[in-house]
Amino acid sequence: MSNQLLQIDIETFGETTLITPLGDIDLSKSTELRAFLQPILKEQPDKIVIDLHAVPYMDSSGLATLIEALQISRQHGKAFLLCNLSEGVQSIIALSRLDQIFQITESKEEALAA
Repeated sequence: MSNQLLQIDIETFGETTLITPLGDIDLSKSTELRAFLQPILKEQPDKIVIDLHAVPYMDSSGLATLIEALQISRQHGKAFLLCNLSEGVQSIIALSRLDQIFQITESKEEALAA
């Protein structure tokens, strides 16, 4: 595990918030991601898009963080999408069958238009 902080880029497009984490999301980084997502979830944008192209690896704690954010978004009737999955992340999401739970798009443009 790296001691380096997780870098996260954020962009806003009207009522849509695009979040792009950069780097592996493991046990230590999932806590950082959760802390970053909490104020955004409280703001309740109409749509949150998580672009995962720059996340080569994610463990179960990272998945749990995304599931928690999805549940909070759904409780408030807001959209929560994943897009641009790296091969490593796509593999773990498919293996855990979370591709049946999350709305996933191939590109960020597709997610923003959804």
